[in-house]
Amino acid sequence: MVHALEEIRRLLKPDGCLIDIYSIHEARLIKVYHGNDILFVEPDPSYCGKDSRQWEDALAQVVQRGLFAIERDSEFDLAVYSSSVAELQEFYDELEAYDDSPVDEAVEARAKELYNRVENIMQAVGDGAQVAYHERARITRLRPVR
Repeated sequence: MVHALEEIRRLLKPDGCLIDIYSIHEARLIKVYHGNDILFVEPDPSYCGKDSRQWEDALAQVVQRGLFAIERDSEFDLAVYSSSVAELQEFYDELEAYDDSPVDEAVEARAKELYNRVENIMQAVGDGAQVAYHERARITRLRPVR
């Protein structure tokens, strides 16, 4: 990941900057909404956070080495809403299509059980129910130090 940041620095124009957005390494939440009401909240058992920790370490390294300076940094809530569990899972399957890490069968079973409970809640509520992944994210603006 440090190599990727070094390459980005090389490719940036002299007055360019890097805007970096990544998930913070805490479990994303699965939430069920009906209108403004939150009916269910539980951490996603399949969320690992390893990549975000590695990315934070890589950013810290390039800043410490003087390759980039952080101009601005803040956190925000990131939510992806869907009208069904299947639709939300399809979105994340596409997003993580290139993740070749081994599957933990116990975690996979807990996630499947969670998604079944969420689907049951949504069906019981009926029209207007939504499911969402909710997580904290960080946005950082970095300038290359020349």
